[in-house]
Amino acid sequence: MLIIKAKLPTKNLPIKRVMAKLFQSFVYTQLDDKEHDGYKHANGKVFKAMNFKMQYIGHEIVIQYVALDKENEKKVATAILKEGLKLGEIHISSAEVSLENRHHDSVKEIKVSGFVCAAIKEGKSSKKIYLEPKSAKFQEIIYNNTLQKYEALFGKAYEGELKIEVLSQKPDARTFFYNKGVMKSWHGVYKIVADEEILGMVLDTGIGAQAMQGVGFVEIL
Repeated sequence: MLIIKAKLPTKNLPIKRVMAKLFQSFVYTQLDDKEHDGYKHANGKVFKAMNFKMQYIGHEIVIQYVALDKENEKKVATAILKEGLKLGEIHISSAEVSLENRHHDSVKEIKVSGFVCAAIKEGKSSKKIYLEPKSAKFQEIIYNNTLQKYEALFGKAYEGELKIEVLSQKPDARTFFYNKGVMKSWHGVYKIVADEEILGMVLDTGIGAQAMQGVGFVEIL
């Protein structure tokens, strides 16, 4: 995992609604086009092999960026060290970067927490209804999403055990912004039982939908 810490000369800049889009754009400019295009499943869904979480508090921006291909983490880190962190018109030349290993060999179960998105369409419209983690439909969606992502990223079917259990969720949803879109997500705690390869994928690419739009990132408890 790549951890980026950057200080701004002033606090509370009106950029929170566009930060996810700006960082996503910065990442894609450093990597091969295939990472921007994503990996298509047989059903037509496209999955990304990376994820991130952003926090902007006071004068400081903290970004946690993960990628299935660890060379991509190094490429983004090198770009920041050489040229600084560029978020649109904001150029931060003194960003601090560090790499951290979150993987543990021979682990078959992890407990993680984070803001995970799952939604269904409202009737025939394009409007989305975001679901709470405690709902059965939410759990069905993230289970299927995880299997399909594995098949798209690894090019093979997953044949091991997979259990994703929602242990708890916070009562209030948080609003996330990406470009002009709005997403709702509830912070949840999850226990995941699976083979080491798929657990690593979860840590490196997140869970649920909109994984490269600022949600889906999970942290080990």
